[in-house]
Amino acid sequence: MYKILVTGFEPFAGLKTNVSGIVASSLDSKCFNVDIGERAIGSRGVRQRNPRLTWSSEILTVDSDGSRRISDAIMSDTIDDVDAIIHLGLARGASIPRIESRGLNSNCFLSPDNQGRIVNGEIIIGGPSEIPVSVSLESIQQENLKYSFEFSNDAGGFVCNETLFHSLFALESKQRKLPCIFVHLPSEEFMSVENQIEFISRISAVIVQPRHIDVVGAIFEKNDSCLASKRKGPKHSEKWEFPGGKIELGETEELALIRECKEELDWDINPVERIMVIDHRYSDFTVTLHFWRCMSLSQDPPATHSHSEHRWIKTSLLSHYDWLDADIPLIEYLQSGINN
Repeated sequence: MYKILVTGFEPFAGLKTNVSGIVASSLDSKCFNVDIGERAIGSRGVRQRNPRLTWSSEILTVDSDGSRRISDAIMSDTIDDVDAIIHLGLARGASIPRIESRGLNSNCFLSPDNQGRIVNGEIIIGGPSEIPVSVSLESIQQENLKYSFEFSNDAGGFVCNETLFHSLFALESKQRKLPCIFVHLPSEEFMSVENQIEFISRISAVIVQPRHIDVVGAIFEKNDSCLASKRKGPKHSEKWEFPGGKIELGETEELALIRECKEELDWDINPVERIMVIDHRYSDFTVTLHFWRCMSLSQDPPATHSHSEHRWIKTSLLSHYDWLDADIPLIEYLQSGINN
């Protein structure tokens, strides 16, 4: 079960209510499964489709103390039992929810907060000009949240942005990889409280999980050897892997194999049979790898468009190389066939 801390604000600027506080309070201590529907292969959506979630809520004051309440708790390590933080605020004049993509290190108050404060300038002196939210916006975009929404690059110059920036800065300072996002909600005039609660529950089910990708891998065999490819680039550089890549939305595994091998190897291929499916979790995403035994229809050596090197490696020696972690169960499977 996942636990989400959701915050809202008290009324401000003469308003009698604040929908962000109403939604946050409504979710407090609730616990239920959130069904986000089936996931299409290649969609880049999250893996679990009906996760069980529970929420705790805090209502923040619209002032400097409120803007630092969660960040102070992060810095003092008193927030250590949650899997995500969702800040909510009211967006007056908006007709649909706005999901903020970043916090800006800038206050630009056009009216006083509930403390009578009007401030302008940096929120954290000498801090970065902006900090992106610590969630996968791609995953949010790929999922069915049921209700219309939009992404925003500017959370405003008031306490909402101040709160978001403080929280993101604290997470970076503590080097904590905790999903944290800010959602501006429209007033009840445009979207009922019930619908806003459902919307936030769906966002919760998405952001609390790492993004998920589906990958195909091609196994080419020749003279008791397998074709291996050495990665190049900033991520997992110099690691060995099998040729292949991400499945695109709408593709079958076979079509993805044909496309990827043409792009990476400049080979025309024939996928023969699926031999293994592996689920693996890296630090910031999960992956399902679909490995297929394939035949090359090309006579030329493989091109090195995406890799620094390709090498035919004796199956018995595969484990002597530095492979991507997700590929290791396949290495063990291939070598077990030799031993048996």
